[in-house]
Amino acid sequence: MTTIPRTAIYQAVLRQAFSNWGDASITLALDTTRLFQRWCVVCVSLTYRGRALPLAWQLLEHQSSVVSMEDIHPVLASVHSFLRHLPEVEEVYFRADRGFMDQKLMTLVTAYGWKWAIRGKGQVLVYDAQGKALGKVREQLSRHGSPVFLDDVYITADKYGPVSLAAYHAPGAREPWFVVSHHACGPGIFDEYAERFQIEAGFKDLKSAGFDLEASHFRDTTALNGLIFLLALAAVFLFSEGTSLKSEEQRRTVDSHRKRRLSCFQLGRRAILTRLARRLPILETLAIPSCPDPHPLETTRAPPR
Repeated sequence: MTTIPRTAIYQAVLRQAFSNWGDASITLALDTTRLFQRWCVVCVSLTYRGRALPLAWQLLEHQSSVVSMEDIHPVLASVHSFLRHLPEVEEVYFRADRGFMDQKLMTLVTAYGWKWAIRGKGQVLVYDAQGKALGKVREQLSRHGSPVFLDDVYITADKYGPVSLAAYHAPGAREPWFVVSHHACGPGIFDEYAERFQIEAGFKDLKSAGFDLEASHFRDTTALNGLIFLLALAAVFLFSEGTSLKSEEQRRTVDSHRKRRLSCFQLGRRAILTRLARRLPILETLAIPSCPDPHPLETTRAPPR
């Protein structure tokens, strides 16, 4: 009997869900999350309406959330393979936290043609276009508290670049923000980078706010891999159901709050549970639309101001 690889199944479902996406841009977020203090999930997700939909992942028996480029590369390659099935997409944006500011990673996503912005580390060296040392990234902060934007600079002792750098320590903020990008930076770069936080909410849906993955008590890599695959597959259908609910102006049937606190994931979950209880049809369509959210979430994490 021939076994179809899980990746092939998942990408086939994604292609159906995104079949009408069109030329709208896509924003990707890379991050890791730990399970049972024993495993680490490396995941690249699509940031979508305040949450994140997994596109590819890898489960590692690894006690730290810090992973190598060798662990990240297969996940990025899988996403790149999927995006080739969406040829109309004009721009792909990539976001990652400072733990992923790696020269090999920046080189790879640049080769993919993605426009990336990665949170930088304050101790990294900066050089101008002539190779003159400008000091460390944290030394580029303005003494007057205003954002600083540097284009055509080079970073690290290897002088990787040219890149752009944004540095800002907002009044009252606990720590400064440094964002490194391979395209010109302006005031909007902090809002663009902040889209990355949606993957953290996506991990919460996976772990506690939706599927409660860790309640499974699985302690076997093969079993966990299978479960994560099924949960990711379910998430695609929940997102589809939730967005359908919003487009049909049926949100209030499952979310009675005046303030919009429920994501598409949560709306889809409630809608399916409600319809099952009433013995009504479910999952009649599978579509993730690219149109703007008619009812944006009001509880997204904000960048520095």
